[in-house]
Amino acid sequence: MGFADAYLSKQKGFSPHISSYPAENLRFLVVIPAFCEPDITTALQSLWNCDRPACHTEVIIVVNAAENADLPTIQSNRSTLESASQWIAGHFDPAFCYYIIDEQKMPIRDAGVGLARRTGMDEAIYRFNLIDQPHGYILSFDADSQCDPNYFTAIETALNKHSGVKGFDVYFEHPVAGSDFSEKVYQGAAEYELHLRYVNQFLRFIGFPFAYHTVGSCFGVRADIYAAQGGMNKRQAGEDFYFLHKIIPLGQFLDIHTTRVIPSPRESFRVPFGTGTAIGRYVASASHEMPTYEPDCFLALKQFLQQVAGLYKINQKDMSSLIDSLPVAVKDFLIENKAADAIQEINSNAGSPESFRNRFYRWFDAFRIVKYLNHASRVYYPQVSVAVASRHLLRCIGYGDTYENSNVFELLEVFRTIERGKEKVIGNV
Repeated sequence: MGFADAYLSKQKGFSPHISSYPAENLRFLVVIPAFCEPDITTALQSLWNCDRPACHTEVIIVVNAAENADLPTIQSNRSTLESASQWIAGHFDPAFCYYIIDEQKMPIRDAGVGLARRTGMDEAIYRFNLIDQPHGYILSFDADSQCDPNYFTAIETALNKHSGVKGFDVYFEHPVAGSDFSEKVYQGAAEYELHLRYVNQFLRFIGFPFAYHTVGSCFGVRADIYAAQGGMNKRQAGEDFYFLHKIIPLGQFLDIHTTRVIPSPRESFRVPFGTGTAIGRYVASASHEMPTYEPDCFLALKQFLQQVAGLYKINQKDMSSLIDSLPVAVKDFLIENKAADAIQEINSNAGSPESFRNRFYRWFDAFRIVKYLNHASRVYYPQVSVAVASRHLLRCIGYGDTYENSNVFELLEVFRTIERGKEKVIGNV
């Protein structure tokens, strides 16, 4: 029996797309969803150019579309299939194999990047299951991304150093200069990436334990963990965020910052949010500044998170007093979310402070954090430019006024340096 037999048996309609048997030492399997990607060979070549790890590696491209796709989509996907197939035919390495899944009749209700990733990842699980390799890793990549040549070897080194890693994210940098895109696209990419890093670093500063980037082209998950958590969701946007925030709280999750993924800064309106959509909206606007959460959103929340240890076995009266003492944005959010009742229930099932903390952050998780930030910025703390907010955070974490006159590109480089130099690990790895 394979480790994923139970998972695969629950996937109605699943049948493998790849007939060849995987190598016994297959460890890395890269999944790339591709929808209208005529230039996909740039991503394939970037992976091909990488230094080879000590294991076998496979790359699965999932060319996908809904069953009611229009003619331009069908033609574009046909171009993707042709260019990818021709490219693969000219690149042979028995230890580094490419495969294509043609999945262009997806159900209208579910068609999208979530289902495309799931299709490729389920195929990966099937292949790992054939060789009973629960500790193989599925790497998520995008069809418009590139990577540094040490992508695989850096991941390999990190996983060999930290045994038991359940999942990881990989350091990324959007291009913010060049001739491939307009100046405003590059400006938007810098603003958006700074926003992502600002939010991530502020959450770490206030003590939220699950502050990690959740970028679709920049993560990996161990095969047995993927199966145990029910696989990738079918969401048509934000699938990476929702999936990774099931994995991160399990612990043994790793930042890998010794290599780099380079996501495209191109505009896109395929999904309601995400990098492409954010940059597209920025380019279409008359503004030269991208807004983000006001620093006081985080600083107000910090006052609550600092009290978490004291919530263990707290009585209802003291709980009510504590909530009343918090900034009004946090107070209102906690009351609206029935925090007192939730914390009482958590306490009734927690036998130790550590157990309480773990259960608390399963309730006050990343989803609730985002809801709080949106609530606070909508009602109490209007959003400000990402440059202004980032300077404020740098003052909070000890940089003083060093970067008071720095522009977005300079600030982004500061935050990149911070994140390249700080490895964050949850759990005993």
